[in-house]
Amino acid sequence: MRLSFANGEHADVVVGEGAASLGNAEGNTVVLSGRDVAAWHARLTVDARGIVLEVLDPAARTHVNARPVREKALLRCGDVLCLGKVMIALKADRDDLIDTRLPEQAAAAPPTYPPRVLLRGVSGSHFGKAIAVNRRLTIGRDRSCDLVVDEPRVAPHHATIEHVGEAIYLREIAPTQGTAVNGVRIAGAVVHPGDQLTFGHSHFIVEAPGLPARGSAGADADDTDRAGAAADADEAALAEPRAQGAIWWLIGAAALIALALGLLLHRGF
Repeated sequence: MRLSFANGEHADVVVGEGAASLGNAEGNTVVLSGRDVAAWHARLTVDARGIVLEVLDPAARTHVNARPVREKALLRCGDVLCLGKVMIALKADRDDLIDTRLPEQAAAAPPTYPPRVLLRGVSGSHFGKAIAVNRRLTIGRDRSCDLVVDEPRVAPHHATIEHVGEAIYLREIAPTQGTAVNGVRIAGAVVHPGDQLTFGHSHFIVEAPGLPARGSAGADADDTDRAGAAADADEAALAEPRAQGAIWWLIGAAALIALALGLLLHRGF
């Protein structure tokens, strides 16, 4: 995760697993100047839960996506954290982790019911609402758009989201610099479940159960390799008892033949 400071109060900071404190006192992981930043303002912890924000000074002004936070909040890439007047965007470690290579615009597929892709509002006028993405969702300030975001930084016809097969594509129609995926400004990108999309100051989470998550391709390959290795190991484990059983069967058969020969010789045949 990377902390990016909109107004240049600090150089970008990459935060790995563990805790990082922010405030204007020496000794913080990130020292920020400003009278509205408390001495020990907040702490960010990256662990198995995700990104956890803890407000260390209850009297300090702390907001996430323009909503006040008093104690704790679970964050994700794309959120905008404000400590006083210092705006901090949470981004991926590198901008190039967002795939901006898009295919030609495809013909829209028939809608599915229930829809497989939803946008859930996490800030702005659509907070808490779920917007279905079926064939193609148009986003903009104009009332003819499927998703109307009435903000100055949003163009009348701003962007589209397409759901094609197993993929979701975001395309900006008007080059307003008002579109971001996980905090990274883009003109178009392949998006995944759990990504945060920003249009102006409105934030949405992509929900698409069953579609590939970001970074899952490598994990799937590793899982396939592990599954193949496990299958080989299982086959070897099964083959060993079979081989051992075959040996004991041969020994038993040989013993029966020897016993039969002994009886025949004993009876004088």
